[in-house]
Amino acid sequence: MYIIVWAMLVLYALLLAPGASAANDLLFKNLITGNFQQVDPLVVMVFSFLGLFPVLFMIMICKKDTYKLPGWPFSLLSFALGAFSLLFYYHWKGQKVRTRSRISSRFLAIISSRLWIGLCLALTISGYAYGLSVGSIKAYGDAFMQSQLASVMTADFFVLTWLSYSIMTKERIASRPYLLLCFIPVAGPFLILLLLPRQDVREEKL
Repeated sequence: MYIIVWAMLVLYALLLAPGASAANDLLFKNLITGNFQQVDPLVVMVFSFLGLFPVLFMIMICKKDTYKLPGWPFSLLSFALGAFSLLFYYHWKGQKVRTRSRISSRFLAIISSRLWIGLCLALTISGYAYGLSVGSIKAYGDAFMQSQLASVMTADFFVLTWLSYSIMTKERIASRPYLLLCFIPVAGPFLILLLLPRQDVREEKL
């Protein structure tokens, strides 16, 4: 399933996404250079969430980096490639070959801490507050049609939202009613991790 979604996302990005390419895309230049004042807040919100989603998946991958294909390189790549990297990893990771994660227990303790997860959740909530309070759906729609980056970002955003639900379901991170929180993008999964009993977190590090 993951490889099919990956192929569809690649096809969309290369052939179907509307808007100007990077060379002629003013939105691309503004986002890359950090000139956010010239970009609609809703677009900035989605752009920032695509930086927080990789943090979420880094936590989940590093805790259980016990599979044949190491997960941490794909976790790092996801900060640039988003779902393109993560879908590839989840399809090809193979069977478990280790009893403990490849990642050091000290690093796992940091990224699993309530302080770290709470900070990520606070950043997410502030992103929602900014984007939803002053952003414009019309302006976002215009950006989607005029900028290839905005259209691919949007597709990536929805795929990552679905992927967070899929992985949390497969790995039984929470019971089903709570898993519906995953459909509150970024914030929901971070809230699930924040409320996860610390005993479960310690077991995942073993």
